[in-house]
Amino acid sequence: MKKSKWIWCAHNELREYNQTVLFRKEIHVLNPEHALLQITADSWYRVSVNGKWIHDGPARGYPEHYQYDEHDVSGVLKSGINKIEVIARYFGIGTFHQIPQQAGLRAALLVDGEVVGTDASWQASPSKAWKQWTPKISIQMEPFEEYDARLSTVLDWQPAVEVKRPGRLLCRNTQLLTKKLRRPNGDPSVAYVKKSEPHWCVPVTQLAHGETIEANFHTSRPVSLSSTLTVRKKQQYNFGSNDWKVAVNGRLLKTGKITLVSGRHNVVFFCNSFYGHNKEIAFTWLNLKGWGEWTVSMAATCLFRDSDVRWLTFENKAAKQVERRWLKAIEVYPWGFEICDVPEEQIFMEDVAAEFAARQPAARGDTEYCFDFGEQTCGYFDFTIKADDGVMVDLNMVEYIASDGTIQHTLPFNRNGMRYITKRGVNRFTSLKRRAGQYLFVTIRNAESPVEIRSVRIMESTAPVMQVEVFKSSDPALNQIWKMSERTLKLCMEDTFTDCPLYEQTLWIGDARNEALYAFTAYGNYDVSARSLELGAQSLEKFPMVGCQVPSSWECQLPAWSFLWGMHVWEHYFHSGDKRFLKKLWPAVLKNLEGAEQFVDERGLFSGPLWNLLEWAPIDHDNETVLHNSMLWVGALQAAENCAEVLGKAAARKKMCARRKKLIRAINSFWDEGKGSYPDALLDKSGKPSSKVCQHTSMLSIMCGVATPQIRQTALSNLLNPPESMTTIGSPFAMQFMYETLEKNGEYDATIDSIRSKFQPMIDAGASTVWEMFAGSDFDTHGFPTRSHCHAWASSPIWFLNRIVLGIRQTQPGGKAFEISPWISGLKHASGSTATPKGAVHVDWKIKGDTLQINISAPKNTKVEMKSNESHLGFEIAVEMNTLRAEL
Repeated sequence: MKKSKWIWCAHNELREYNQTVLFRKEIHVLNPEHALLQITADSWYRVSVNGKWIHDGPARGYPEHYQYDEHDVSGVLKSGINKIEVIARYFGIGTFHQIPQQAGLRAALLVDGEVVGTDASWQASPSKAWKQWTPKISIQMEPFEEYDARLSTVLDWQPAVEVKRPGRLLCRNTQLLTKKLRRPNGDPSVAYVKKSEPHWCVPVTQLAHGETIEANFHTSRPVSLSSTLTVRKKQQYNFGSNDWKVAVNGRLLKTGKITLVSGRHNVVFFCNSFYGHNKEIAFTWLNLKGWGEWTVSMAATCLFRDSDVRWLTFENKAAKQVERRWLKAIEVYPWGFEICDVPEEQIFMEDVAAEFAARQPAARGDTEYCFDFGEQTCGYFDFTIKADDGVMVDLNMVEYIASDGTIQHTLPFNRNGMRYITKRGVNRFTSLKRRAGQYLFVTIRNAESPVEIRSVRIMESTAPVMQVEVFKSSDPALNQIWKMSERTLKLCMEDTFTDCPLYEQTLWIGDARNEALYAFTAYGNYDVSARSLELGAQSLEKFPMVGCQVPSSWECQLPAWSFLWGMHVWEHYFHSGDKRFLKKLWPAVLKNLEGAEQFVDERGLFSGPLWNLLEWAPIDHDNETVLHNSMLWVGALQAAENCAEVLGKAAARKKMCARRKKLIRAINSFWDEGKGSYPDALLDKSGKPSSKVCQHTSMLSIMCGVATPQIRQTALSNLLNPPESMTTIGSPFAMQFMYETLEKNGEYDATIDSIRSKFQPMIDAGASTVWEMFAGSDFDTHGFPTRSHCHAWASSPIWFLNRIVLGIRQTQPGGKAFEISPWISGLKHASGSTATPKGAVHVDWKIKGDTLQINISAPKNTKVEMKSNESHLGFEIAVEMNTLRAEL
């Protein structure tokens, strides 16, 4: 990339919101057999060579450690003139995946012994076809995609402009994602819906702060909108909204209801939702007809921006003070307000997803097709449609439709769709955005002549992984649970692990720790784990402890996730055997632990006004001192001791050991013998223990080695037979730790029984993937079984079915040695494999009369030890070992 320059379009500002620019370059090639294309962009690119789509990118990365992709393009180049075309998008707003800096594309083609890099010789044109002023898909994601094919030829090619951007580029260190065409199952269902009125939303944060790149809650919106409403005859209006205060003819309304006589009336809307993650505020109830020109005003004295490191449940005095100032400013409007010159298209953005969510069945109206892909998928919309000019084609995907036909819409969390406006003739299109779901609704609007839908497909896009072997047993439910878990994991693997493919697509550091264990087992995949860890380490350049979702424009700190990152570091080494990578991460391991020391209170516990979450269950976590944080810190210290031993850091190991033991004593001093539990938290005002108790502290005290022998048995009883007053585990994420603890204590049947009972409702609902919540969760799912129907933090059965039923447990780093001890658990047979860096370790066993036959195979030079357990009692054990592949 050294001989290339960052470039952009002469027509565009470098930091303007949601830009799409086209680039092209013709290159003469003599020998196309060895050609490598290196490319990156802020914030996104799609590159084609000679009309063939090569790939999209780049991988996520911090601006200081930005990455480029490499593509072998030998197979698409030809001798002679070749054409490179790039679609580049600059989001111009913060996401949970990027921290945009400034628009730019950079590329280099290595061919014929030369480097053809991006520079002013490339051509660039703004793309009018992709609409610029659209709302964000969600707080986590980029702006909504809307494409008008009629404008695809409205281009103004000019020489590209070279731009300066500091920092060096690094080559991507994860594999490129797949592109696999998936077709729907059978023909679509067809229905009619009422013609939709436009729904609007106002980008209040952007209006207030312009080009500020952030995704924080504490970013103020001191914005007002004013216009003149012309009333033809006396009537009542209801301007009521939780998000807007309203003044009519200078009088601030209490309820929003008012009766207006004929004539012209001045109406002012004030943003009442002064802080929030929703960067746009809905105006879905407002019909813009009958209004005059709109004016945006802002109270500059009420501009405020802060990170969310001090968590939302802890008072932010500065933020509150500015909010009070805003409420007073509303009362004396217009004094202190400044008028902003903003075009109406930037004030009111059409909310296409809201139109879909508000759909109503009709005998006649817009035609709606529903394509069922048979299971959850994630990828690009790909379609071919023949139509006249100006037909609106709305595509919206959902994960779940109830048995009575009720659709689980993705709003308000995510605008999971796009709008395409046709040109006359055949329209072929592949979306720029990866989206997820099972059911794709295609709504045809404004059609005055027949529309022919020739094909609708999904180009599935995930990390290129394949399970080494599917788990099978005599229990069909366990087989299905494992299969669902593996499908989910694949859909939640990109360049990093992600929480879910629909709502967020975010690398959550805590989720990544668990998902890495599942990926080690099912795929032997280590690059996604390594990249997730690396991004966590780089977040320490911005935070005292590892960030919770990275890289991200949302600045917050979740200590439990920081400590899970430390545990993940050790587990990655243990399973991969990659000592070089462990050495690379070691300084970050130390820095993460040093950062934790900043939050030690006088009792020796971790304490701070941070996001002290562990999961969604109603733990008493809205206090600065929650016991689970300190317990996970113990786990991170133990993991660091293990790392130090491998790296020969004896002094560091000794220091960490002493620190860990001191922390354990501090935690155990709060064990309540009377309640048989630790308290959830220590109350901020009094410092007294919370009256609430939960399974989580008992679980983590055992898992992280905190509980003394005297405490351990009572804590285990809390997990197996919790008292009625005790808060129990609420999410599949935390259930991973529960199962780890039960396995550690030999409670194998309890683990398998729990997997059966917790995941059976998903099977009963016809799920193809595992859910974010268990059925009956305390989390408000608005009457549906779960929010996300595809969430890999629930893929723990991969890990535990292989470890317990197959009995495959690694005992030395890098897959060098294994203990094999299958647990029968009422089954007649089971088979499967666990991946390792050396190859798969396979076990299949079956009961034949009084004999338990166990077949084991493992890679060459892998040491395997067969161990009997109490579930084998009464059986004659017959072990067959593939001695050509492994040592017994």
